[in-house]
Amino acid sequence: MPRYLKLDQAASGLAKNLGTNCRERRAKLRISQAELSERTGVAASHLSYIEHGRANPTLEVMKLLADGLGCSVLDLLAEPEDRTS
Repeated sequence: MPRYLKLDQAASGLAKNLGTNCRERRAKLRISQAELSERTGVAASHLSYIEHGRANPTLEVMKLLADGLGCSVLDLLAEPEDRTS
């Protein structure tokens, strides 16, 4: 049973990384969720859930987002950069 808890914690961390990285990359590109939705075909409401770390998107959706944001899926899942330094 503890193994499942660790997996849930890891998945939660990745979801937060994905959300943060999507939001920051979208902001750098100066595009709205609606525009990213048009670029990717992913519903704007789903993008909102992803950016808040509340969604568990498929690999296909992550690839669409990465393409729409001009990066790789690995970039989206990476630990966000520390901005305190």
